[in-house]
Amino acid sequence: MDPVTISVAVGVASKAFSAIKAGFAMGRDIEQMSGDIGRWMGAVSDVDNAEKQAKNPPLFGKLFKAGSIEEAAMAAYAAKKKLEEQRYELKVFLNMTHGPGAYDELLQMEGQIRKQRQETVYKQQQMRRQIGEAITWLIVAGIVGGFVVLVVSIWVKEARAAYEYKPKDYTKQQKIHQGKVEKRKLTTCRLKKRIKSKTGQMACIYLGNNETYELMIESWCPKQYKCVYNPWGKEPNIDDVINSLNNATKGK
Repeated sequence: MDPVTISVAVGVASKAFSAIKAGFAMGRDIEQMSGDIGRWMGAVSDVDNAEKQAKNPPLFGKLFKAGSIEEAAMAAYAAKKKLEEQRYELKVFLNMTHGPGAYDELLQMEGQIRKQRQETVYKQQQMRRQIGEAITWLIVAGIVGGFVVLVVSIWVKEARAAYEYKPKDYTKQQKIHQGKVEKRKLTTCRLKKRIKSKTGQMACIYLGNNETYELMIESWCPKQYKCVYNPWGKEPNIDDVINSLNNATKGK
């Protein structure tokens, strides 16, 4: 209940209280003034309920409406003090004019009115408030969830753009199994002929299985080594190689 509504309730209670006092002064009994008494008690009950709500506000109110809740609590407190003064004045007046039993009868009537308003007015107010809070929390959750999804999508997009997929290179053995690389077949090549040039280098011809020939120009020729199997080749002309090496020496 907001401060404006509390002020309205106090106004209704004050107007009804004046009517009750005037009625009792004229000698009317409680039954004859049940309407004014009911309005006063209803307003008193509304102010008490407003004070309870201000003391135990919902979580949403604590987070986003703290100022309004404090204002309503102050208004409810001031209103309750004023109504307590009216209650005391009414009690004294009834005891003096109608005896103690009149005020007890008034309290019974007030208890019935409070019970009726609790089962009807206050329950409906609480239900509407809970529905409103639930809708508000759903909206807040939707906004927060949408923001989180947006941030995550942007992050994923940037991460994908920054990361360039590079497939892992296969080993040579894996490439051979996949047929991407042809496995070289080796054979033992043995020294067949060697001639030393004027430069001191040697031209060495090696022969492997099925006429696999290899030519090496080295300062020293091993007797054999593992060479690539290349069958049915033609023996290199070692004399041409030596002449090329010697002619290169003359040109220097």
